[in-house]
Amino acid sequence: MKLFQRIFATFCMVIICAIFVASFSFWVVQNQLAENQSKHQRDLEINLLHDVVNSLTSGGELSVRNRLQQKDPITQNIFVIAGDAKQDILNRRIDNEEIEHAYDFALKNPNSKLASIRYDPFGEEYLFFIRHFDRTQIERMPSPLLIPGLPLAPIWHEFIILTSLIFIGLLLAYLLASNITQPIRILENGINRLAAGELDARVSQQLDDRKDELANLGIQFDRMAEQLQKLVEKERHLLHHVSHEMRSPLARIQAIVGLLQARPDKQTEYISRLESELTRMDNLVGELLTLSRLETANIPMEKENLQIVPFLKQIVEDSQTVAEKKKHTISLEVKNIDKNARLEANESYLYRAFDNVIRNAMNYSPEGSTIKVKMYEDRKNLHIEIVDNGNGIKEEQLPHIFTAFYRADSSANTTGTGLGLALTKHIIEQHNGKIIAQNIQPNGLKMHFILPHTTKPEKPARPKTKNPKLDNTPNKKS
Repeated sequence: MKLFQRIFATFCMVIICAIFVASFSFWVVQNQLAENQSKHQRDLEINLLHDVVNSLTSGGELSVRNRLQQKDPITQNIFVIAGDAKQDILNRRIDNEEIEHAYDFALKNPNSKLASIRYDPFGEEYLFFIRHFDRTQIERMPSPLLIPGLPLAPIWHEFIILTSLIFIGLLLAYLLASNITQPIRILENGINRLAAGELDARVSQQLDDRKDELANLGIQFDRMAEQLQKLVEKERHLLHHVSHEMRSPLARIQAIVGLLQARPDKQTEYISRLESELTRMDNLVGELLTLSRLETANIPMEKENLQIVPFLKQIVEDSQTVAEKKKHTISLEVKNIDKNARLEANESYLYRAFDNVIRNAMNYSPEGSTIKVKMYEDRKNLHIEIVDNGNGIKEEQLPHIFTAFYRADSSANTTGTGLGLALTKHIIEQHNGKIIAQNIQPNGLKMHFILPHTTKPEKPARPKTKNPKLDNTPNKKS
């Protein structure tokens, strides 16, 4: 059975049961009220009949007439038949059969309080009885469920109203079930479209008129679909660029193998070039694997309490050798920062992030430039700025330079894997920080790292390991 049918059947059962329970409860209450009212009214009629009989004894027929002519609704149910005329002394219409029946009942039941035969002082016979004295079935109270204009008995009025209530209940059950299952069908359709490859499938617009949990579910579905679309597009983008980047060294390797076969006398030269291309491919594959781990790993990065000032000094010192080859200078300025400032970090990955940016700064700065590394802190964060003397990057390209394989115009004549800045961004984000690229005047590019620092106490000294060294192959500026 489908969900709609289950919900509809459940609502129908609940509504119909509620109607029957309410009707039965009303019937029980009405019958109880009718019984109490009927008993009370009969007691009043008996008392009045007794008074009327006493009036005959004490004051004659005139006294009886005066008593019955009082404006009391109960007096309308007391009849007094005088002599053989078989007529009420107030000339009220009454069937002869009812009079005969009351007379026979009074003769057979001389002690009855409902009907009796009495005589006045002159010997005139009078029959006293209560209207419907022989009725044993309780008269029901007038039903409030009346339909004006329909000359039907109350039972038919109630049957029509009960049928109408059941119909309305079924209609409400259908509307409620449809209201619940319609968004589920919309979500099901969206899921089927997404599973069929329509990554632009969205459902929240179809649920705009709702303000409930199902509408929130539609919003969450759209977020999921949007994230999935971004991931798939990113993977396609990465696959496209990987195949492009791998094709060039493979083509060169194939050409070198051909030259080796044609010119065996230059074997040493060609093997050196072959090793260079293989190294380039190895670097590309390694950085791709690292990027993949950073993007998809569900296990948190292992971190330790790292003293940031000595760590950054070590990076600058390690970069001096490469800087000297290009006649660059790397300066480090530590300003307004505690020398024991600490950071929860993965030393190997963080080293790689800073080293990537410093190498890029050297690659894009003219010969003899000074690469400035500045570090300071505020109440919550550590700030590290790396500034080069290059030509900078066009403003419209700045938001994209951290995308894998993205090439800014300034990187057209440089070599590298094109993944350096993408790796750096992911590493910094894994450390709950962020990196911002800004052009500076009159020329140059500033990479601004913002990392949350910690004041945890220093851990016991561990055997110091050598800082991880990266390949000397320059990273391409993204």
